[in-house]
Amino acid sequence: MTMVGSKIVINASVSGSIFPQSEKDIPFPIVIDGTAGPLRVEGSVYGRELELRGEVRIDGPVVVRGDTRISPRGAAIRLNSGITVNGSVRAVPEGDGEGILENIENAGLIVKGDITVNQNVALRDAIVFGSIRAVNCTLERCIVLGTCIVSESLRVVNSSIGGYAARDVTFEGGCVMLHALGESQTSPVFVPFEASDGRIDACDIHFYPAMRSRAALMLRRGAAGAGDGSRLYPGIDWIETDATANPALDEEDGILYRKWVLSVGGRIADYSTIADSIAALTRMLKCGFEFEHYHPDHRPHLLASARQGLTAEETWILDEVCSLEEV
Repeated sequence: MTMVGSKIVINASVSGSIFPQSEKDIPFPIVIDGTAGPLRVEGSVYGRELELRGEVRIDGPVVVRGDTRISPRGAAIRLNSGITVNGSVRAVPEGDGEGILENIENAGLIVKGDITVNQNVALRDAIVFGSIRAVNCTLERCIVLGTCIVSESLRVVNSSIGGYAARDVTFEGGCVMLHALGESQTSPVFVPFEASDGRIDACDIHFYPAMRSRAALMLRRGAAGAGDGSRLYPGIDWIETDATANPALDEEDGILYRKWVLSVGGRIADYSTIADSIAALTRMLKCGFEFEHYHPDHRPHLLASARQGLTAEETWILDEVCSLEEV
């Protein structure tokens, strides 16, 4: 741990936690720099502001009073116990290519646990094994296995999410709903995605359990292999209705709110066709979130059981968030 200008820079692995050592250290931003080689923090991290660079792994919770900037720089950053930020989080790596649309292993950020932010979140090529809570949230080429709870605007660009609860929601390009969960106060907006090279991809949204046997977690360009049976239609599957209060949005209990809700129950009448997919995803999530609570001797058996019935991409994600290296 060294002082570089007005920042505290850490460029070596830490076996414990990173906290201010004295009162005079509290105002300084923290930079954890793994650009020279893999860097691991085995405990927690607390700081006024935080920047992560290169290949960094943090095993404990991350708590930041200000803003957080995440720059993988061609490597991967792993947060194994979630992150709570009082400011904003930006993890938008630069560079060409299709990111995890091309290969899921191109993820620059993998978060196990929730991302809780008091202001704005912007993520690209990220996998979140948990939920996101923020005021505004932009996801581009991301997989969020939980729910996006956004008090104002949610923008989903070529991404796959478990569900959402927001005031406003916009879908751009090819998106996937991992679960049929979604509600917004205003009518969802569906727009095409314009790439930097001028290519335009139409807005195309699919229900993952209905396409899981034929396609990947991300919707590849042109929805190849997804099939029309899994496609969600704005004029059919999103309905305006009276909905009960959602505690996640601090709505008052006992009042009905007029909302736009994603509802596919009427169209997918044969539950047996998607039951296996939903059961496999449930086992995957249960294993990931409970993994560290089991005895180390039992973890390999738990992981092996959860892998059964998973696709190659689902298995890769589960293995990334359930490490057996200390067993």
